[in-house]
Amino acid sequence: MIGQPLSIQGLHKTYPGNAHPVFDGFSLEVVAGSLCAVVGVSGVGKTTLLNCVAGLDHWERGGITIGGSPVPEGPEARALYRRRHVGLAFQQPHLLPEFTVRENLRMPLLIEGAVPAAAEAWIGQLLSIVGLGHLGERLPGQLSGGEAARVGLVRALVRKPALWLLDEPTGNLDPATAEEVFGLLLSLHTDLRPTTLLVTHNPGLAERCMRTVRLG
Repeated sequence: MIGQPLSIQGLHKTYPGNAHPVFDGFSLEVVAGSLCAVVGVSGVGKTTLLNCVAGLDHWERGGITIGGSPVPEGPEARALYRRRHVGLAFQQPHLLPEFTVRENLRMPLLIEGAVPAAAEAWIGQLLSIVGLGHLGERLPGQLSGGEAARVGLVRALVRKPALWLLDEPTGNLDPATAEEVFGLLLSLHTDLRPTTLLVTHNPGLAERCMRTVRLG
């Protein structure tokens, strides 16, 4: 699993009612398989950038391509694009509380129907990589904050995406747990090589990425 190059060209994005654009001709090239930190003060557009790349937000002008193919127009085409190419993880893992860890990891695959044996094996492998192989049948409410964050990270990798988009995945953890989870994040990236954008407010974590982009 190796990521695809990401290209953002002349992006213009404004929210209704705002006098100033979030992006006014923003461009960025991210090499395939690299890990790029996105930093900047609150409100500068870090999450908006991830949402645009994921096809969750629209923009007025400019373009975004992954592997040379543009992010498509229309909600159905963009939903298919996300399923095929994008893995998203957030500060809050947003695990479904009534389903076990393993069932939560199956969710991205169930959209397409039954989960094949190879995918079940992949889920087990991901859980083992992050040290949670013994917790697959637990409910999210039985997990620590760090364990839930790990599940959120690997859920975004279940479909083997070309893009791994991470929005403050350690932001609500204590420093020691954040360090542990970030170490696993680096290990996953090294092993799987998705093209990764990591939004973080932590300069120490950003310095350990292959590249840092500062917005604002």
